[in-house]
Amino acid sequence: MSACTRTFLSPQEAVRAIHRDFNRYPPQLRLFLELCPLILGPGRPVSTDSRHEGVWIASPSRKKHFMEKISLRDLGGLLVDTLAAAMPEPGKLAAICGQVFESPAYPGSDAAGRTGIWLETGMADFQCLQCGHCCRNLDYRLELTEADYTMWRELGRTDILDWVAVFRRQGQPASYAIWVIPGTRSYAAVCPWLEKKPESGRWQCRIHSVKPEICRQYPGSRKHGRMTGCPAFSEAPLSGGTTGQPVRSVPETLSSP
Repeated sequence: MSACTRTFLSPQEAVRAIHRDFNRYPPQLRLFLELCPLILGPGRPVSTDSRHEGVWIASPSRKKHFMEKISLRDLGGLLVDTLAAAMPEPGKLAAICGQVFESPAYPGSDAAGRTGIWLETGMADFQCLQCGHCCRNLDYRLELTEADYTMWRELGRTDILDWVAVFRRQGQPASYAIWVIPGTRSYAAVCPWLEKKPESGRWQCRIHSVKPEICRQYPGSRKHGRMTGCPAFSEAPLSGGTTGQPVRSVPETLSSP
Protein backbone atom coordinates (compact mmCIF):
# COMPACT_ATOMS: atom_id res chain seq x y z
CA MET A 1 0.00 0.00 0.00
CA SER A 2 1.44 3.36 -0.99
CA ALA A 3 1.64 5.99 1.70
CA CYS A 4 -0.57 9.06 1.46
CA THR A 5 1.67 11.99 0.57
CA ARG A 6 -0.72 14.85 1.35
CA THR A 7 -4.07 15.47 2.96
CA PHE A 8 -6.68 18.23 2.72
CA LEU A 9 -8.09 19.92 5.82
CA SER A 10 -10.86 22.48 6.07
CA PRO A 11 -10.01 25.35 8.46
CA GLN A 12 -12.08 23.69 11.20
CA GLU A 13 -10.43 20.31 10.57
CA ALA A 14 -7.02 21.97 10.69
CA VAL A 15 -7.74 23.44 14.13
CA ARG A 16 -8.99 20.07 15.37
CA ALA A 17 -5.84 18.39 14.01
CA ILE A 18 -3.68 20.93 15.86
CA HIS A 19 -5.66 20.25 19.04
CA ARG A 20 -5.07 16.49 18.67
CA ASP A 21 -1.37 17.10 18.07
CA PHE A 22 -1.06 19.16 21.25
CA ASN A 23 -2.80 16.45 23.32
CA ARG A 24 -1.13 13.45 21.67
CA TYR A 25 2.44 14.17 22.79
CA PRO A 26 4.17 15.59 25.85
CA PRO A 27 3.96 19.41 25.83
CA GLN A 28 6.09 20.80 23.00
CA LEU A 29 7.65 23.85 24.63
CA ARG A 30 9.71 25.06 21.68
CA LEU A 31 6.77 24.73 19.29
CA PHE A 32 4.41 26.54 21.67
CA LEU A 33 6.86 29.43 22.07
CA GLU A 34 7.24 29.72 18.29
CA LEU A 35 3.46 29.79 17.83
CA CYS A 36 2.68 32.37 20.53
CA PRO A 37 3.47 35.49 18.46
CA LEU A 38 1.70 34.02 15.41
CA ILE A 39 -1.49 33.14 17.27
CA LEU A 40 -1.61 35.40 20.33
CA GLY A 41 0.03 38.42 18.70
CA PRO A 42 2.87 40.63 19.94
CA GLY A 43 0.79 42.04 22.79
CA ARG A 44 1.04 38.88 24.87
CA PRO A 45 4.72 38.05 25.37
CA VAL A 46 5.58 34.69 26.88
CA SER A 47 8.72 33.81 28.82
CA THR A 48 10.08 30.64 30.39
CA ASP A 49 11.41 30.20 33.90
CA SER A 50 14.06 27.52 34.36
CA ARG A 51 13.28 27.32 38.08
CA HIS A 52 9.67 26.26 37.57
CA GLU A 53 7.54 24.27 35.17
CA GLY A 54 5.23 26.24 32.91
CA VAL A 55 5.62 29.72 31.43
CA TRP A 56 4.86 33.32 32.26
CA ILE A 57 2.43 35.11 29.94
CA ALA A 58 1.12 38.65 29.82
CA SER A 59 -2.45 38.81 31.06
CA PRO A 60 -4.94 40.53 28.72
CA SER A 61 -7.23 41.52 31.58
CA ARG A 62 -4.73 43.03 34.02
CA LYS A 63 -2.67 46.17 33.97
CA LYS A 64 0.19 46.51 31.52
CA HIS A 65 3.23 44.28 32.06
CA PHE A 66 1.37 42.01 34.52
CA MET A 67 2.51 38.42 33.95
CA GLU A 68 0.71 35.29 35.12
CA LYS A 69 2.00 31.75 35.28
CA ILE A 70 0.32 28.90 33.36
CA SER A 71 1.21 25.29 32.68
CA LEU A 72 2.39 24.14 29.26
CA ARG A 73 -0.84 22.17 28.83
CA ASP A 74 -2.84 25.30 29.53
CA LEU A 75 -0.68 27.26 27.10
CA GLY A 76 -1.45 24.69 24.40
CA GLY A 77 -5.15 25.00 25.22
CA LEU A 78 -4.96 28.79 25.03
CA LEU A 79 -3.32 28.61 21.62
CA VAL A 80 -6.01 26.28 20.26
CA ASP A 81 -8.88 28.29 21.74
CA THR A 82 -7.48 31.53 20.35
CA LEU A 83 -6.95 29.95 16.96
CA ALA A 84 -10.49 28.55 16.83
CA ALA A 85 -12.02 31.89 17.86
CA ALA A 86 -10.01 34.00 15.40
CA MET A 87 -9.82 31.47 12.51
CA PRO A 88 -7.06 33.21 10.53
CA GLU A 89 -7.07 33.47 6.75
CA PRO A 90 -5.84 30.34 4.89
CA GLY A 91 -2.31 31.62 4.25
CA LYS A 92 -1.63 32.26 7.94
CA LEU A 93 -3.34 29.03 8.96
CA ALA A 94 -1.15 27.12 6.50
CA ALA A 95 1.95 28.71 8.04
CA ILE A 96 0.78 27.63 11.51
CA CYS A 97 0.04 24.08 10.28
CA GLY A 98 3.47 23.93 8.69
CA GLN A 99 5.10 24.66 12.03
CA VAL A 100 2.89 22.33 14.05
CA PHE A 101 3.24 19.34 11.75
CA GLU A 102 6.77 20.20 10.60
CA SER A 103 5.82 19.66 6.98
CA PRO A 104 4.99 21.89 3.99
CA ALA A 105 1.44 23.27 4.11
CA TYR A 106 -0.28 25.61 1.70
CA PRO A 107 -3.77 27.03 1.10
CA GLY A 108 -5.89 25.57 -1.67
CA SER A 109 -9.16 23.88 -2.55
CA ASP A 110 -10.24 20.27 -2.72
CA ALA A 111 -12.19 18.53 -5.51
CA ALA A 112 -15.46 19.74 -3.99
CA GLY A 113 -14.30 23.36 -4.10
CA ARG A 114 -13.84 23.73 -0.34
CA THR A 115 -11.19 26.22 0.69
CA GLY A 116 -8.68 24.96 3.20
CA ILE A 117 -5.15 23.66 3.74
CA TRP A 118 -3.15 21.04 1.86
CA LEU A 119 -0.67 19.38 4.20
CA GLU A 120 2.23 17.20 3.09
CA THR A 121 2.62 14.09 5.26
CA GLY A 122 6.33 13.46 4.56
CA MET A 123 5.50 9.79 4.00
CA ALA A 124 6.40 9.43 0.32
CA ASP A 125 9.57 7.47 1.08
CA PHE A 126 8.33 5.60 4.17
CA GLN A 127 9.27 1.93 4.31
CA CYS A 128 8.07 -0.25 7.19
CA LEU A 129 11.01 -2.13 8.77
CA GLN A 130 8.76 -4.80 10.33
CA CYS A 131 10.48 -4.14 13.65
CA GLY A 132 7.28 -4.51 15.70
CA HIS A 133 7.92 -1.27 17.61
CA CYS A 134 4.45 0.17 17.04
CA CYS A 135 2.72 -3.08 18.05
CA ARG A 136 4.81 -3.58 21.19
CA ASN A 137 5.21 -0.06 22.57
CA LEU A 138 2.48 2.38 21.60
CA ASP A 139 -0.86 3.03 23.28
CA TYR A 140 -3.68 2.46 20.83
CA ARG A 141 -5.99 0.33 22.98
CA LEU A 142 -8.91 2.79 22.96
CA GLU A 143 -8.65 3.67 19.27
CA LEU A 144 -10.83 0.92 17.77
CA THR A 145 -13.47 2.34 15.41
CA GLU A 146 -17.06 1.21 15.06
CA ALA A 147 -16.27 0.33 11.44
CA ASP A 148 -13.52 -2.09 12.56
CA TYR A 149 -15.82 -3.71 15.10
CA THR A 150 -18.63 -4.06 12.53
CA MET A 151 -16.22 -5.52 9.97
CA TRP A 152 -15.07 -8.23 12.37
CA ARG A 153 -18.68 -9.09 13.27
CA GLU A 154 -19.70 -9.34 9.62
CA LEU A 155 -16.70 -11.56 8.88
CA GLY A 156 -17.48 -13.77 11.85
CA ARG A 157 -14.05 -13.13 13.38
CA THR A 158 -14.93 -14.22 16.89
CA ASP A 159 -11.25 -14.99 17.45
CA ILE A 160 -10.54 -11.25 17.22
CA LEU A 161 -13.74 -10.14 18.96
CA ASP A 162 -12.82 -12.27 21.99
CA TRP A 163 -10.04 -9.71 22.61
CA VAL A 164 -12.39 -6.69 22.38
CA ALA A 165 -14.18 -5.01 25.30
CA VAL A 166 -17.39 -3.16 24.44
CA PHE A 167 -18.54 -0.18 26.51
CA ARG A 168 -22.29 0.35 26.21
CA ARG A 169 -24.50 3.36 26.75
CA GLN A 170 -28.23 2.76 27.10
CA GLY A 171 -27.70 -0.75 25.85
CA GLN A 172 -25.88 0.29 22.67
CA PRO A 173 -22.13 0.03 21.91
CA ALA A 174 -20.54 3.42 22.59
CA SER A 175 -16.79 2.72 22.52
CA TYR A 176 -14.33 -0.14 22.46
CA ALA A 177 -11.02 -1.30 23.91
CA ILE A 178 -8.80 -3.81 22.14
CA TRP A 179 -6.43 -6.55 23.16
CA VAL A 180 -8.10 -7.25 26.48
CA ILE A 181 -7.13 -10.77 27.63
CA PRO A 182 -10.27 -12.92 27.20
CA GLY A 183 -12.11 -13.54 30.46
CA THR A 184 -10.25 -10.79 32.30
CA ARG A 185 -10.19 -7.00 32.61
CA SER A 186 -6.47 -6.79 31.86
CA TYR A 187 -4.79 -5.57 28.70
CA ALA A 188 -2.34 -7.83 26.87
CA ALA A 189 1.22 -6.54 27.27
CA VAL A 190 1.67 -6.53 23.47
CA CYS A 191 -0.62 -7.08 20.52
CA PRO A 192 -1.70 -10.76 20.59
CA TRP A 193 -1.61 -10.95 16.80
CA LEU A 194 2.07 -10.08 16.53
CA GLU A 195 4.56 -12.85 15.85
CA LYS A 196 8.23 -12.98 14.99
CA LYS A 197 9.53 -14.65 11.83
CA PRO A 198 12.37 -16.88 13.04
CA GLU A 199 14.09 -16.94 9.66
CA SER A 200 14.41 -13.15 9.37
CA GLY A 201 13.94 -11.84 12.91
CA ARG A 202 11.23 -9.51 11.61
CA TRP A 203 7.72 -9.22 13.01
CA GLN A 204 4.47 -9.85 11.18
CA CYS A 205 0.77 -9.30 11.90
CA ARG A 206 -1.38 -12.43 11.86
CA ILE A 207 -4.52 -10.39 11.06
CA HIS A 208 -2.83 -8.06 8.57
CA SER A 209 -5.70 -8.09 6.04
CA VAL A 210 -8.28 -7.07 8.67
CA LYS A 211 -6.18 -5.21 11.24
CA PRO A 212 -7.68 -2.07 12.87
CA GLU A 213 -7.63 1.28 11.13
CA ILE A 214 -5.29 2.72 13.78
CA CYS A 215 -2.74 0.06 12.77
CA ARG A 216 -3.30 0.51 9.03
CA GLN A 217 -2.70 4.25 9.29
CA TYR A 218 0.41 4.24 11.49
CA PRO A 219 2.46 6.35 11.46
CA GLY A 220 0.37 8.59 9.20
CA SER A 221 2.92 11.39 9.17
CA ARG A 222 6.67 11.78 9.52
CA LYS A 223 6.23 13.80 12.70
CA HIS A 224 4.08 11.14 14.37
CA GLY A 225 6.59 8.45 13.40
CA ARG A 226 9.45 10.40 14.90
CA MET A 227 7.58 11.44 18.03
CA THR A 228 6.60 7.85 18.78
CA GLY A 229 10.03 6.39 18.08
CA CYS A 230 9.43 4.56 14.79
CA PRO A 231 12.93 3.34 13.76
CA ALA A 232 12.11 4.01 10.10
CA PHE A 233 12.63 7.67 10.99
CA SER A 234 16.22 7.88 12.16
CA GLU A 235 16.34 11.64 12.72
CA ALA A 236 16.66 13.07 16.21
CA PRO A 237 13.35 13.33 18.12
CA LEU A 238 11.34 16.52 17.71
CA SER A 239 10.97 19.09 20.46
CA GLY A 240 8.90 17.80 23.32
CA GLY A 241 8.99 14.20 22.09
CA THR A 242 10.44 11.21 23.83
CA THR A 243 11.64 8.72 21.28
CA GLY A 244 10.59 5.17 21.98
CA GLN A 245 8.19 6.05 24.78
CA PRO A 246 4.39 5.69 24.74
CA VAL A 247 2.58 8.98 24.30
CA ARG A 248 -0.08 8.37 26.95
CA SER A 249 -0.21 6.41 30.17
CA VAL A 250 -2.76 3.58 30.14
CA PRO A 251 -3.72 1.48 33.18
CA GLU A 252 -2.92 -2.22 33.09
CA THR A 253 -6.53 -3.13 33.82
CA LEU A 254 -9.62 -2.15 31.94
CA SER A 255 -11.92 0.62 33.11
CA SER A 256 -14.86 2.21 31.36
CA PRO A 257 -13.85 5.50 29.69
